[in-house]
Amino acid sequence: MYRVASSCRISRPCAPQAHIFSASVRSLHARNTTPAAAKAVRFASSSVSVQPSPSLRTRIAPSAKRSARKYTTESSVIVEEELPLEYGMLYFDNAFPLKMGWWDVRYSLMRPGWKSLERKAKTELVPPENAMPFHFKIGGIEPRLKDGGMFVHFSYVRPSSYTTREALKEVESRCEQHLISHDHYMWFNFQKVRAFLVKGAPFMEDMASRYPASKIRIEYTGDLNVEGLYNHFRKYGKIIDITMMPPVKDMPKQAVIQYSFMRASTSAKNCIHGADINGVRLNVTYERTLQGNAVWNWLTNHPRITVPLGGMALAGVSFVIFDPMRVFSMHAKITQLFNVNEYPVLKWLRKETIGRLTRAQNDSLQATGWREREHDEKKLRNWLRVPPESFLIVHGPRGAGKTEMVEYVVKEKKHKVIIRCEELANARSESEILINLAKQVGYIPLFQFMSTINNMADMAITATTGQKAGLSATFEGQLKKILDTLTIAIQQVSPTKNMSSFSPEAILKRIEATIAEKERRSLLNTSDCLDTPIKSLESRRAAAKAAKAAKRKEEEESRWVDPDEIPVIIIDGYMSREKGPHTKELWTYLADWAAVLVENHVAHVVFLSNSVAASKPLAKALPNMTFETIVLADATLESALEFVYKHLDRDEYPDLIKSVQTIGGRLTDLELFVQKIKSGMRPEDAVHDILGRAVVEVRKGAFDFDSADGRSLSWSPLQFWAVMKKLAAGESANFDELKIHPLFKNDESPFGALEQAELISIVHKNGRPFAIRPGKPIYRAAFQEILADIGFAAVMELESLSYLEKDEMTKVTKYENELKDLSNLLHKDGSWLFGGGSVPKEVDTRVKWLMKKLAESHAKIERYEQETLEAKKAVLSLGLAA
Repeated sequence: MYRVASSCRISRPCAPQAHIFSASVRSLHARNTTPAAAKAVRFASSSVSVQPSPSLRTRIAPSAKRSARKYTTESSVIVEEELPLEYGMLYFDNAFPLKMGWWDVRYSLMRPGWKSLERKAKTELVPPENAMPFHFKIGGIEPRLKDGGMFVHFSYVRPSSYTTREALKEVESRCEQHLISHDHYMWFNFQKVRAFLVKGAPFMEDMASRYPASKIRIEYTGDLNVEGLYNHFRKYGKIIDITMMPPVKDMPKQAVIQYSFMRASTSAKNCIHGADINGVRLNVTYERTLQGNAVWNWLTNHPRITVPLGGMALAGVSFVIFDPMRVFSMHAKITQLFNVNEYPVLKWLRKETIGRLTRAQNDSLQATGWREREHDEKKLRNWLRVPPESFLIVHGPRGAGKTEMVEYVVKEKKHKVIIRCEELANARSESEILINLAKQVGYIPLFQFMSTINNMADMAITATTGQKAGLSATFEGQLKKILDTLTIAIQQVSPTKNMSSFSPEAILKRIEATIAEKERRSLLNTSDCLDTPIKSLESRRAAAKAAKAAKRKEEEESRWVDPDEIPVIIIDGYMSREKGPHTKELWTYLADWAAVLVENHVAHVVFLSNSVAASKPLAKALPNMTFETIVLADATLESALEFVYKHLDRDEYPDLIKSVQTIGGRLTDLELFVQKIKSGMRPEDAVHDILGRAVVEVRKGAFDFDSADGRSLSWSPLQFWAVMKKLAAGESANFDELKIHPLFKNDESPFGALEQAELISIVHKNGRPFAIRPGKPIYRAAFQEILADIGFAAVMELESLSYLEKDEMTKVTKYENELKDLSNLLHKDGSWLFGGGSVPKEVDTRVKWLMKKLAESHAKIERYEQETLEAKKAVLSLGLAA
């Protein structure tokens, strides 16, 4: 029972929180109240705040149900008032990026879920409910992704001492102070979040043609002036101008307000639309600053027509502008147009100045390493003097000097292109492959970033229209385009570009005629210089006329072909890697492109490879043609010594035979040996250092000690152990002998894998594998060093013997089972099961053969067991010694 004294005076409290006594839901139990309680003084206040629209997807919290609150005064007399639950809305600006148009993909990428929105509002933007007045409770979240903000519905209990406006103002003020104190900056524009009280009834529209703008249009019916509009709209942002539109009959009045930034207009629209200002209802919409014309509207409404036309226009611009630029850039790269070191004047100056002070590398020995290469160099020069008809493949192990020899031979060629396949094969992505290739051949500009943009645009158009626009380019298409453009540039400098229909014999005749003419002119110039008698003026003129006539006649009859002007394409490191992303496509396209150049007699193509499988894709690209092949081997001991003493003083280092013999004739190892000695190391220390590196390479590559990456070998360590023992004993091992070894069992695949890993090299004779040699000459010393490790050797021998013993035990079991099966064909007295008395001769022969094999296998098992015991003793002795 609540009573009120007559002299009671209800005063407005200073702090609403201090007067809250309790809350109860009396409206739900009104029928249970007593008459005395019904006579209590009650103060009800109606809410003028915006009620949530039924059409909104707003989730009301359980605590936001309509209830009643009881308030008391500070007076000694208890005054109770039952207040209803009221509602309001807050608008938080800068919660999301603004959607500027249909092309803005941020709208779909950053669309959050309802739970994340509610969690963000409750934990970050809105103050804690215990820090808010009037029993403030969050009721729901309504995102406005297009406008970059969101609505937060809330409920509160307004005491009678507060008006609705004052209560809502207090809630808005608390939210603003919370945002200012916590500095809520958004990562996508580094601006603060702002909070405003919603005064009207927002128009929740999702029309696709309406997007935020910095101008808003206000429609109203009543009397409003510029000052009134300014006072109500200034709080949302700085206003640039307010324009009052001329009134039109039977139409509402209009005004246009332009803000300095767009988020001010979005906040004003969402907070003021539908509000009443002095009895005047305001309707706020965005003002479109630019009205699209009919042509643009038609283009945007017909993407299936305009997109292909745009692609054609872009391709046309590329064909007219960029393709000629790329061809010119490649042409300059081939002819060394911008390479000042190739200018004749600079060449002459360098020859007459620096060349006279330094020793020129004119001898092939200095370029390639040893005199055995002179025959290969001569063969390559002769091949470059004939018309392009086939490929030239230069085989050799890594570090054999293939690149140095070929570049030395083509050094004086006028037109050459060098493609380094190592850089292409080691690229991490398709884009990097194309960039490296374009840089090597001079394909400028590349516009690789346009590929990503085209792919994104193609995906967007496919999603909207359902059809592909064809803007995206594949890796194969871009690679083919670069090579096709390079073909055009090569054809421009080739003297045989128009001779695709000529036979190689006809082109060879013209080449020979050109060489003869050049020699004749050279001799003629020399004779003119040595001719001391002075001829008369008339005789000189007659001779000049005759020479011009003869020259004109010769040029009309045939066109000379200078072999020095035929372009040379060097593809270095071909098939350097068989496995990898896009390597297969890369090798195939390079082979097909080179085949086109050769078939049309445009350029010579030289492939440098250390892979034995390099000829397979080349044979597919150019079938029914034989290739010229140059196989580079390591140097002999005499040539290696000559190479070393060319760089070192023989008097200072008189005895290097043992060091060079240990290192072998591999060019890279010899160069490293020379560099270490020049750096101050002794020859013995240099050899020991190089040998140590070789031992580590063999252990890691052959026995798979570093297996952290999970890779698997194509051979077993026991198989390589058997090969290594044979190679350590001599310079080479018999291929067939190792092939029939019990560890290999006539399987040739491990040998190919070992050769691919450059651990061994296979020597072919008459087209078949004949012998096996170490992958590097120094590997033979490395094999001996590994075998000298008694502990490791004993362990490997134990594993090998265990494998061989198991293999022989399997054979013994097989023989015994067969003997058992044969014994079942006899009676207990030893007679033949099928009659006839004695055992047939065929069965007796088979039994004797099985017994013989059984005895041989048993003898091998005994030998293996004996060797196993010795190996175990060696391991135990090492353990005791340690």
